[in-house]
Amino acid sequence: MKKLFFFALLLSQGLAAQPFEGLDDAIEQGQFGQLKSVIISRHGEIVYEGYFRGTRVNDLHQVQSVTKSIGATLVGIAHRQGKIDLKQNLGGYFSGLYDMSQPGLQNKSGITVEQILQQRHGIEWEEDRFDYRNPLNPVAQMINSDDWYRYVLERPMDSAPGTQFTYSSGASTLMSRMIRVASGMGPETFAEQELFEPLGINNVHWEIYSEEGMGQGITDWPNPDEDASLGFSLWLTARDMLKIGQLYLDRGVYQGHRILDASWIDASWTLYSNSSNSDYFPEAGWGHGYQWWGAVIPDLEDRMWPVYFASGWGSQVIFVVPDLDLVVVTTADNYDYNGPNVDALLVMIVSQLNPELDTRFNGSWYDPQTNGQGFSLEVLDPQGVVVSYWYTYTETGELRWFVLQGQVVDGVGEVTIYESSGGMFLQDDPTTLTEWGSGRFTAISCMNITLEVASTEVTTTLNLTRLTGGCETY
Repeated sequence: MKKLFFFALLLSQGLAAQPFEGLDDAIEQGQFGQLKSVIISRHGEIVYEGYFRGTRVNDLHQVQSVTKSIGATLVGIAHRQGKIDLKQNLGGYFSGLYDMSQPGLQNKSGITVEQILQQRHGIEWEEDRFDYRNPLNPVAQMINSDDWYRYVLERPMDSAPGTQFTYSSGASTLMSRMIRVASGMGPETFAEQELFEPLGINNVHWEIYSEEGMGQGITDWPNPDEDASLGFSLWLTARDMLKIGQLYLDRGVYQGHRILDASWIDASWTLYSNSSNSDYFPEAGWGHGYQWWGAVIPDLEDRMWPVYFASGWGSQVIFVVPDLDLVVVTTADNYDYNGPNVDALLVMIVSQLNPELDTRFNGSWYDPQTNGQGFSLEVLDPQGVVVSYWYTYTETGELRWFVLQGQVVDGVGEVTIYESSGGMFLQDDPTTLTEWGSGRFTAISCMNITLEVASTEVTTTLNLTRLTGGCETY
């Protein structure tokens, strides 16, 4: 539930050189707190999976506020089915339970579905001020009330809806009623039928946090519908959390079956609240979408990576890094831990990875050390064919033109380099290509690639910077 701000602390941990196989020792030593499970998936394949502190692969974890992101996913499914309109307001959803014209309720009627998703609802709520176990926290007060919905709806307003970010597990809980009214089913049943079953998730549980563990928390839900909260009550296995992250990374498709619209992913990851319009986000690049967080993180190589994540109290997190085709899942008992956290773990991971060379890197490139020369690069998906033209000069200023052709192999462009001769301008002069050497294009970041060149004439590495084109993932 809390924001993650520990990236710089990783530098003092001495972990930068450890490969993934060193993760076990680092986690066992508690260098990221009391982690219970970590899964790293690249290109849809698990490349690391570890369980710690007595945890096993099929164990359920209380994912806390990751529930919010999954609740928003259910809203997205209902929206795709035409059952929810984002401009619908709370008055339409809750008038069947309460007289929404009553004082204290009437000023909530106009709050829209989208404003709840964005956490720009205007309801007064200070969730980050106190620990969740502190009775002064509004979440604790809501839990101790007789009717969670009414507790939220009777809170005072402190801003006009749509104008201010206010993180609220109470507001997220209202999504449960939206799903029931829209679908005619409770959120648990709708989730099972429309999300969990299509993803092959068959081991779930709904119960709020108790320090005594599973079986000791609330499962009788204090609202008129008796529905579980979509704010913080879901339990999943780490592998099933991974499926949620992969669904978002794959633009709403799972094993060829579309569950969410791609446009919903875009909307979920649009940072409506950010450092430009909210004091909640002091760092540029951080923000909040539809119950998903977003950030731009630096790695140990000074590269910047956009990351989107579902985050729950105690370090239950689903990280999605589209530029690396990467999903990282963590579960933990970091409820009383204040050291380098799972964001530092993510920095360690992304620092050891490069993006795959693909169509994102199409465009013009140059080496700043040799300004006035350059490359055009094109990767043809899905074949993975690489074609590049290298425009350079001899020592006496004559043009040298090379053609580079090859294939993407394991994310790297392996090419043969041909030197071009002939081809007089506007003349019937045939062009001759002579094999000159070999090369390897490696993507470093969206703005940087390297080209390793090997020939009888020279062996070198060129550090290329983007001149044209964009870094868009899709």
